[in-house]
Amino acid sequence: MVNFKDKSMPTAIEKALDFIGGMNTSASVPHSMDESTAKGILKYLHDLGVPASPEVVMARGEQEGWNPEFTKKVAGWAEKVASGNRILIKNPDYFSTYMQEQLKELV
Repeated sequence: MVNFKDKSMPTAIEKALDFIGGMNTSASVPHSMDESTAKGILKYLHDLGVPASPEVVMARGEQEGWNPEFTKKVAGWAEKVASGNRILIKNPDYFSTYMQEQLKELV
């Protein structure tokens, strides 16, 4: 189990998971806007050098009561990004400049 009070976890990852937690996490399949945003967030974290592990995503989802299928999807994207595989972001504009700035400030 991941301890979210653990100060060794980069705050950028915590903030990113907060953004994802603000989505409709009760749906088993993320809305296309949420999917594009989540994928954008995960890719951006990786580009910043602080990738979110699938384990961290799963732990946050379980802790906050996200739909298990939603959580598995997001964790799967985190795994793909962390392993260097490409992910298709259908609507990259949904991952806003505001979110990018917020995450970059925390790195």
